[in-house]
Amino acid sequence: MMFFQPMQHDHEWLWIRKRAMPLRCQDTQGIVAYDGNGKIAAVVVFDSFTVDGCSVHFAIDNPMAIRRGLINEACHYAFVQRNCTKMFGLVPDNKEKVFNLDRKIGFYEVTRIPDALQDGYGYIVMRMDRKDCKWLPEELRNPEEKVAANG
Repeated sequence: MMFFQPMQHDHEWLWIRKRAMPLRCQDTQGIVAYDGNGKIAAVVVFDSFTVDGCSVHFAIDNPMAIRRGLINEACHYAFVQRNCTKMFGLVPDNKEKVFNLDRKIGFYEVTRIPDALQDGYGYIVMRMDRKDCKWLPEELRNPEEKVAANG
């Protein structure tokens, strides 16, 4: 069993901060996945919202959170509730497992920023677009196209 709720408590923030190291911004929002024992399984944090995009940070201790709907919840929040058309994430270029997971869930590489981190490591800028999001039902991927077709 897995359940999701908005991030509301300091211990949830500390949990993701320890794993993914996002900075808390004025517009930071999050989703927490709890397992059946009340233990945090994963957290998704959204921040740096623009007119039509945001940054996203994932920390996943229990991969069952993905199977139980974590990515669906995250995409619905960013793309439907916040009406973003794109999400961005930064992956350290020495974290191949994270890079591969991001690609598997639907992010694609935009560019690389060399020597952005300590020890000479860089960032890979990743992006997911609402129109291509396999985690949303088809009718929610391009709502403006549906309106135009029916209008």
